[in-house]
Amino acid sequence: MCVGSLMPKPKPPAPLPQDASVLAQRKRLREDQQRQITEDKQKTFEMRLAAYSGKQGKRSLLAGKKGGQGFQIAGNLMTKDTLGV
Repeated sequence: MCVGSLMPKPKPPAPLPQDASVLAQRKRLREDQQRQITEDKQKTFEMRLAAYSGKQGKRSLLAGKKGGQGFQIAGNLMTKDTLGV
């Protein structure tokens, strides 16, 4: 029956103490990256919104000078009962 060595394994060395300036620099880099990500997301959102709203209003019957009034039917096509159907 082999149990292996009975000697305990040595503990890993403790991490080296880091300088406060290194920690501050890493924090500043993380903040800059987060700010850049936020700006990119906002720009993407604005571009999508502009593209969507630019395409949306052109074909709408509710938009424009006569919005919401429906289609115009020529007088010779419209009758009292059928309204052009």
